[in-house]
Amino acid sequence: MEEAIRPDDWTERYRPTTLSEMEGNGDKLRRVKLWLDIWSAGKVPKKRGLLLSGPPGVGKTTLAHTLAKERGWTVVELNASEQRNAAAIRGSATRGSQNFSLEHFSMESDATSRTVILLDEVDHLSGGFAKVSEERIEKTMGADDDGAVLRGDSGGKAELLNLLRNTKNPVIMTCNDPMRLWGRGGNWRSNRDRVLRVSENVIFDRVDRSDLRRIALRVLDSEGVGIDPESLDALIDGNPGDLRALVRDLQSLSCVVDGHIEMSSVQDLSDSVVRDSQINVFNSLKRAYTTRSGASISEIVRNSDKDPDEMLAWFAWNNQSIMASSSLEAVSGAMCKSDSFLATKFTNRAFRSWYWGSALPAQAIASVSKAESENEVFVSFPDFLRRGGESWRTGSLISSLSGGFGTSRASIREDLWPTLLAIHNSSLGGSESDFSVAKKIGLSAEDHLAMHGIPKSSKSAKVIMEAFGEEGPGESAEIIVSKPVDDQVEDETQSTLDRFG
Repeated sequence: MEEAIRPDDWTERYRPTTLSEMEGNGDKLRRVKLWLDIWSAGKVPKKRGLLLSGPPGVGKTTLAHTLAKERGWTVVELNASEQRNAAAIRGSATRGSQNFSLEHFSMESDATSRTVILLDEVDHLSGGFAKVSEERIEKTMGADDDGAVLRGDSGGKAELLNLLRNTKNPVIMTCNDPMRLWGRGGNWRSNRDRVLRVSENVIFDRVDRSDLRRIALRVLDSEGVGIDPESLDALIDGNPGDLRALVRDLQSLSCVVDGHIEMSSVQDLSDSVVRDSQINVFNSLKRAYTTRSGASISEIVRNSDKDPDEMLAWFAWNNQSIMASSSLEAVSGAMCKSDSFLATKFTNRAFRSWYWGSALPAQAIASVSKAESENEVFVSFPDFLRRGGESWRTGSLISSLSGGFGTSRASIREDLWPTLLAIHNSSLGGSESDFSVAKKIGLSAEDHLAMHGIPKSSKSAKVIMEAFGEEGPGESAEIIVSKPVDDQVEDETQSTLDRFG
């Protein structure tokens, strides 16, 4: 009998085929197994879907395939590279039902046989949860590629909810970032609740060092490749808990050594490899606050899923609860300079300002990192970033500012909106009775209320609106657009490109 051809890609060659071969997240593996055991018993669990969330490379997709294979079940898979609109998801459910029905005609079939519907990287489903019409779904399902009505992910999330409510087969979803699935607007909580009412969320962690070591030794033993203990430690130290990346590194190293991996080879690999992964902002800050190396914190910030502007806001907020008063005083100067450098993008092309704007908070935090940050740190979402997320406050105001400044709504939300919120924040010296900024840029009384988060129906709103009208317009009721940068006289106090030389 011919020996089976082994895959060239080690990640496929050593992909687990049984649950016992999987490493890490043991409690999560058992939860998934128990959920599938209910289906195996011919029953339907209360929540018909399973959402496996967590960082890439920890085995979420592999687990789904492995458990299905152990039970002899078929897997119908849709991944991020395919169209996953309402018609595509309904089609996958249909194929799952058809496979389930056909298997019952087999004499060898088990009465509890199932088809697993797997939606990989479901957080890449774009769009909101709005439904599309049944007519459009049916037309798309009956059309060829050229005549398709729905494209991309149109209506995909709404149809996913429909599938999770009505499926007769297990639905497993994987995602790296659940917040991307919920959506980052003001309705993210309601979207999350809608999904989790019909699916169970199992959150996977990064694999720890002992699991990485076992996998590495198993792979190298199978390939007949040796490794120095210190070299293995260095390889694991440079791995963020990503099993897939570890196996790829081992394959890369095996190609450049003669049967034995030494420290020099591991160091050469670490110098040439750039990890294509971003770390969740909560995890990034936790690591930053417990690291004493400025260079390490800078790298953590660069690999975060937030840009320097956002990271500065997160640092400013969480410093208050994590640092002692003396430490806050020590880092305040660096935080202010960072904010100043980041602001230069509005007035000139000082691209290095982003580097310094990111590096300064990192170095400042490292300089005051003491025992106070060695214990567990609790990072929270900045409350001042939540302000203004509600549609009743931002919808018309954002559109008005966008039209007045002649720019996109996204630009207003990202660049101008945070500044306006800060100006009108009472804790930062803003006052609801000060209308100067609002009138200068042409805002109405209702817009002014929105900036302060005051509902129009409140008693104080009536007083403010009356005062707003009595005061009359400011010096100019039109939105003031600054002149092009080339026509401006440079302010000596403004951070410029020359200051980074």
